[in-house]
Amino acid sequence: MIPVPEDKSTETPLSSDRYSPKKNNAIEGTYILDPSLEIPSAWLPPLPEEETEGTRSNFYAKSEFGRVTSELYLLDRPILRRRKKVLLNISSPCWTTRVHIHREGPSPPFTLHSHSTSLLGDITVKIPRSFKGSITAGTKHGRVLMSDAISNQASVFSDLLGVKRLYVGDIAAINDEIDDAMVLDNERGCARISFEDEDFVANPDAGCVVG
Repeated sequence: MIPVPEDKSTETPLSSDRYSPKKNNAIEGTYILDPSLEIPSAWLPPLPEEETEGTRSNFYAKSEFGRVTSELYLLDRPILRRRKKVLLNISSPCWTTRVHIHREGPSPPFTLHSHSTSLLGDITVKIPRSFKGSITAGTKHGRVLMSDAISNQASVFSDLLGVKRLYVGDIAAINDEIDDAMVLDNERGCARISFEDEDFVANPDAGCVVG
């Protein structure tokens, strides 16, 4: 089992489905996600407009006017639903999103969607060293910034019109069904990607303030 810091384990909810939609308040928390837990749909919150029962996220956090900061621990347990990945959805149209994902090994694979449209809405993602899969990161008026460690393991397929598409890992072993995946959509801010154990500070000349 992935180790969870003792100071967080007693206050960290254990769940396979976590929904935290808010309008004006910030969302901040640490969560353990166990994909083997099966929760009846009748006990779950109403689906967001953009989701169906088949695409319901295991973790959904959205704040219209507040920042979203989430630390997620993914347990290596069987996914019981008819899917092969843990689905994560984190967004804040008007503010920043920060997500730190922990995982002991290559399982369970996950797909992360993160979205922001604000000038102040930087997206910061820290991923486990075991991440293997595609990253699509786009910004119309900002920059996509990656740590050197990410860049050294990445094959960039395209970098056009503010959208960067790349693959982290051995491209000869691509398997979309079980690979990890990230889609970061940021219209005006910057997207920053590093591994979970890095203190990533980008060059100030890159055009974004990164800490």
